Amino acid sequence: MPDALDAVPEIRRGLLSDQIYDLLKQMIKGGTLAPGEQLVESGLAKKLQVSQAPVREALKRLTHDGLVSHVRHQGSFVATYSDEEIEQARVARAELETLAGRLTAGRLSSETREHLSGLIAQMHDAAAVRELGRFRELDFTFHRAVIEASRNVYLPRMWDIIEPSLRSLHLLGDPDFVGDWGMVADWHDELLAVLDAGDPDEAAALFRAHAAGTLRDMVAGAPDHVD
Repeated sequence: MPDALDAVPEIRRGLLSDQIYDLLKQMIKGGTLAPGEQLVESGLAKKLQVSQAPVREALKRLTHDGLVSHVRHQGSFVATYSDEEIEQARVARAELETLAGRLTAGRLSSETREHLSGLIAQMHDAAAVRELGRFRELDFTFHRAVIEASRNVYLPRMWDIIEPSLRSLHLLGDPDFVGDWGMVADWHDELLAVLDAGDPDEAAALFRAHAAGTLRDMVAGAPDHVD
């Protein structure tokens, strides 16, 4: 059980299972709970100073979301991914971002546009000083914001399902990329520009190209829009 749980503030009274679900989901998405790590119901309950019932409910929900795998007679584990699942995650991301680009084109509110523009500015700043961890988080935040701007309530839920695999498999913001991170930030300027332009087909095509592979693929000669 990770020591990070020791620093978690006391769980508030109320819907304990919801709070535990949100906590564990963020720990999985953030990498504090690594793929393959066992989640022992009794241990979690002891760490969080709650009964096992809300922990059990939270783990069931995470299993339903695909973030946790339950193995009969062995227990619950943070989900791991096969080569086939890696490819499926790549395809799912491309399709999801293609749809988000199509739905969002020409529909950005002034607040959302300002938010996206601010994220890109921060990405340029992070790239300039090689703060790649911060750059990566900004990258995820940008793409999640576009998903939310689609105004389709199901797309953020789908993104939540695939985000842990994108992080674990480096299908977005590859931390081992050795190229020009400033150029990667420039691509996001292009994405924002195509959303502003308002052509759904053009936006869909650019977002698909952007999500078609990993940064490492780009170094090997993949299209410029790979992220």
